[in-house]
Amino acid sequence: MSASGLAGQDADFFGQPPAARRGLAGVRALLEVGAEHGVPPADCLRESGVAESALGDGAARIPAGAELLVARNLVRATGNPPGLGLAVGGRLRLPSYGVWGFAMLASATLREAAVLGVRHLGLTYALAGIGVREVADEVLMTVADQALPPPLRRFVVERELTAARAILGAVLGEPLVPQRVELRFRPAEAPYARTLGAPVVFGARHNALIAQRGLLDRRLPQADGRTRRVCERECAALLASLGGGATADRVRARLRAHAEGVPEMPVVAAGLHVSTRTLHRRLLAEGVSYRRLAEEIRRVRALELLERTELAVTQVAARLGYADAAVFTRAFRRWTGTTPGAYRRTR
Repeated sequence: MSASGLAGQDADFFGQPPAARRGLAGVRALLEVGAEHGVPPADCLRESGVAESALGDGAARIPAGAELLVARNLVRATGNPPGLGLAVGGRLRLPSYGVWGFAMLASATLREAAVLGVRHLGLTYALAGIGVREVADEVLMTVADQALPPPLRRFVVERELTAARAILGAVLGEPLVPQRVELRFRPAEAPYARTLGAPVVFGARHNALIAQRGLLDRRLPQADGRTRRVCERECAALLASLGGGATADRVRARLRAHAEGVPEMPVVAAGLHVSTRTLHRRLLAEGVSYRRLAEEIRRVRALELLERTELAVTQVAARLGYADAAVFTRAFRRWTGTTPGAYRRTR
């Protein structure tokens, strides 16, 4: 991260949960709240493809869309009373996020934790895009609801903001107290101010928890550079393994086999004995693009080279196949929010 902010004066860092597989903690939270409203588990799980017998399996993984279907069933069965999402979000605690949670805890500052968390959002139980933005003397944690089905928007926003406040409080080691909360929807009879810990403004142009910008520079009580680096590498590898399917995995294997640079798509297609058009179509069917897979490989290699070698930034750029160091630096800043040199100095 640059000292001036996430990526500049008025900066954004945004993460969108991919169509990846995740654990069942989010579904269990939905069922617990459903039970409190008299909704049987079978009614919540209807048409989702999630078996009730799998709920106790810590290794079970489901598509993100399946969890969204469970949420839809809960909203329909209860009539979606205001505050339903607050109850669900309050049950999503940091330990349930595994290595992603450990990486957040071990970060040096809240800014570093926020960027790491959003970058690896696909490892969470998020159902909407989440962003962090610095504007003037404030920092906004936003939830984008536009891509959600209208009946689920309020519920998901409530859920994500409540879960985010709890997670950030656990990382800080004390409750997070926002200056205010801004919500796009209309006023409703729900304990928003009490649950979110701040005054609420309705009818805003976004959904956001808003705090003083200086909070991002707060040193975290469990900061540990070595632990964070190990966890971040594990997060990157795990996130890469979750996206796509069989074809994506074969492409990743081909990309990793190249010691330097990343080959163009026709080269990989030829190695897999398919046309470029066929490869593109198969990857698209698995919800991933060749460009995204290439970016994954470049990013993981960049982190490894900066941490484990003494190569100059220009040499790292060349190894990754970039035309020059400036192009590599722009890409690296997009991935991490900081420059290769600054990243290496913090290690």
